[in-house]
Amino acid sequence: MIKVSIVNHTHWDREWYFSAEDSIFLSDKLFTDAIVELENNHDASFTLDGQISILDDYLEIRPEMFDRVKSLVKRGQLIIGPWFTQPDALHIKGESLIRNGMIGILDSKKYGKYLNVGYLPDTFGFNSQMPVILNHLGISSFLFWRGLDVKKVGGYYFNWKSLGKKDSVTAINMPQGYSTGILLDDSQGYVDKRLDNAIDFIRKVEKGNDILIPSGNDQLDIIKKFGKKMNRINDLGKYEYEISDYQSFVDKISSRLDLPEYVGELIDPTLARVHRTSSSSRMNIKLESEKLEMKLIKTVEPMLVIANETGVDISQQFVIRAWKKLLESQAHDSMAGSVTDSVERDIVHRIKEGQQIADDIINMIENLIARKIQLKDDEVLLFNTTAHRVNKFREITLLTSKKYPGLEDCEGDVLSQEYVEPREDVLMQDETGDHYIKENGYYITKILVKVKLPALGFKVFKIVNNDSERQKSGASTIYNDEYTLSFNEGNLKIETLDDSIDDSLLIEDVPNDGDTYDFSPLKNGQRRILKFSTCSTRKFDSFSEMILEGSADLPMSQVQKKYKGKVHSVNYKMSIYLLKDSKTVRFKFEFDNKVLDHRVRIGLKTKINSESHIASVPFGFIERTSVQKNEPEWAEVPVCIYPFDESVTLRNSEKYVSLVSNDISEYQQEKDIIWLTALSTTNELGKPNLIYRPGRASGDTTKKGHVMIQTPDAEMLGNITEEFGLIIGKKIDEEKIKKQSNDLSLSIPCYQYQDLNLFYKRLDNKIQFPDIKTIDIKELEVLNLPDDYLISSIYPTYFNKSGYIVRLENVNGTVKQLDKTLFGEGVKKVNALEKAQKGKFDISPMSVCSIKVED
Repeated sequence: MIKVSIVNHTHWDREWYFSAEDSIFLSDKLFTDAIVELENNHDASFTLDGQISILDDYLEIRPEMFDRVKSLVKRGQLIIGPWFTQPDALHIKGESLIRNGMIGILDSKKYGKYLNVGYLPDTFGFNSQMPVILNHLGISSFLFWRGLDVKKVGGYYFNWKSLGKKDSVTAINMPQGYSTGILLDDSQGYVDKRLDNAIDFIRKVEKGNDILIPSGNDQLDIIKKFGKKMNRINDLGKYEYEISDYQSFVDKISSRLDLPEYVGELIDPTLARVHRTSSSSRMNIKLESEKLEMKLIKTVEPMLVIANETGVDISQQFVIRAWKKLLESQAHDSMAGSVTDSVERDIVHRIKEGQQIADDIINMIENLIARKIQLKDDEVLLFNTTAHRVNKFREITLLTSKKYPGLEDCEGDVLSQEYVEPREDVLMQDETGDHYIKENGYYITKILVKVKLPALGFKVFKIVNNDSERQKSGASTIYNDEYTLSFNEGNLKIETLDDSIDDSLLIEDVPNDGDTYDFSPLKNGQRRILKFSTCSTRKFDSFSEMILEGSADLPMSQVQKKYKGKVHSVNYKMSIYLLKDSKTVRFKFEFDNKVLDHRVRIGLKTKINSESHIASVPFGFIERTSVQKNEPEWAEVPVCIYPFDESVTLRNSEKYVSLVSNDISEYQQEKDIIWLTALSTTNELGKPNLIYRPGRASGDTTKKGHVMIQTPDAEMLGNITEEFGLIIGKKIDEEKIKKQSNDLSLSIPCYQYQDLNLFYKRLDNKIQFPDIKTIDIKELEVLNLPDDYLISSIYPTYFNKSGYIVRLENVNGTVKQLDKTLFGEGVKKVNALEKAQKGKFDISPMSVCSIKVED
């Protein structure tokens, strides 16, 4: 007998075409009604969308409901968690997904138990390593809607394995979405036309006796009198229907021995849209999100570990607060960019608040450690936030009265410099009263310096004054031991010791007829290749730089008819850096956008023709195709445009070419060219009948009673800057590519005592007389690991009162053995919830391993 599990739930967008505040306001009535309904019907349950943040928001308004909520959670009627928010799963780092689960579970525990299912009902597709992330969170099942090609997978219910095949989850697909059983009605028409039809559809593929039907929708109330309706439906339908919840259904399916197995990503728009080109929508959100994401993972959290080691106490709640600002902005609609302009401004402001918290943490740690070690006026404190010793070029900023600052016994050169003019009649206050003085001018100098730093720690260097700038003259060519770059008549040539690529750099501009969900080409739209017209170079002992500049007259808009025939000049610049002894060519692209409804991409020629490429994904690498399928029955065109994680690589038997970036969020391979999307602009939230997305408009704009929504802010007028790197080698090594991705940024935290500008480090003006116990050290090393240990993150424990976590990743296809003695005494192998794990001290292929180190 077929048994149908019907689950009463609501899907809750925190923001969309309405704001987060609108959403909280709506929750007051809906959640209160749900609580009352559950209290009056003990046989009923209600799933609160799998994200705890919406319950936290509600209880901030209704704190008197806390005990009632806790009682319902304890009885299993109100089902909450495990996520903090419903995250995007393609455009954010694996660490962000892990933090979303960690913080979601941490917050859920204050109410009691949480849903131990990776429930993501509306996320626009999933990276191939979700099984790794879920397993590390102690979760062994996954429930979702979008991205499944049932012909490829073999069923709607299946075992989803990671790329390394060690991690696995029982995956449950809702092929017709989370609203399949919407507005559950105990009428014959409803049962025949909606309910049983949906079950019949699933049964065409699924051969087991258990079928899931979710009953709910966006911001939808709890279904009242659920039990009575179910009794009536059992009298009307041809199947056996039962009240259930997601955990109970997962437990049934996970016991099946006939489930198909699948390895790979879930990004196919078979029955539901996944918005393959949302990777480039509202690039400002993605760019700012990635900056905060990288700052928290690579700088803030490791510096907290360093601070704890020196006895500097900064509350862990500050970093959790910053994470929450980011995670709220990484919800699926928010991160995809499919929101109104007013919501976009809310998102950008939240990320800005997260940046301020992150900067405050860094500033306070720098200041207090500097005081603790009694840093002198002519010294600078440099931090290394990796667990590897460093002897490399790094970028720091110094404020000095002298023009040519440097570090004693360190090779280095000036990258850029700003002079701040002297000021008259400046107030100075001391114990004798008020005085008006002349404030001398000073230099803010960004320098590139080769420094030897201890692992996960800091070191003090003496600031010295160099005699002069050591720039060398030269033509339109730069080089180091690995590369020679030359510019001639608009073309950039890249040479290695074995090969050369002529006309290697392209800038493409095309019209965008899409919306904030997707890019879509314009029928008969005109494509332009933008040329660089000027070249200048700077050459120093430690680095050389080539600056290419250009301008072009572009149509104001090829999409909006009111701009027909109008053009506007735009300027663009590519700065290219070659470091001494570096295998990476560093690029910085700047585009001053003055026109509308278009997409700008950077193309890098590789001279490698292939139908596939290798792309990084969280904790691994995947092979993707560049050959587009013709699938006319699918919900959108399955274009071979992909989210950019950290790198994309083309290879053949002789060489490989990799592009790495922590800024870019989208790429496409076309023959031997890798295209990186710099920006994609539009002025509408949802449009119907696009070339890439035929049919109805996404975003409900063409739904009855809804309206078309203009998004002028999504035109992204103004300057956008993005950085990326190029690596050319002979034999591809994923571990080395990952390391070079991690090492792309040269900037490190540095701190000096100076009274030239007390607002340069924002809190310095207010950290006045802290109570500090001094120590007599000039150098600290907390943890030193071998260079081949890939570090995903280092942070103080979230679930325990002491110690810190080191999470390592293995991006290769073989098991990586770890040396336990490197971490000190009493170390434990744990999961993301800091629960001890059995087994060897190693990392499975394309997976992660977390190690808890005691203070």
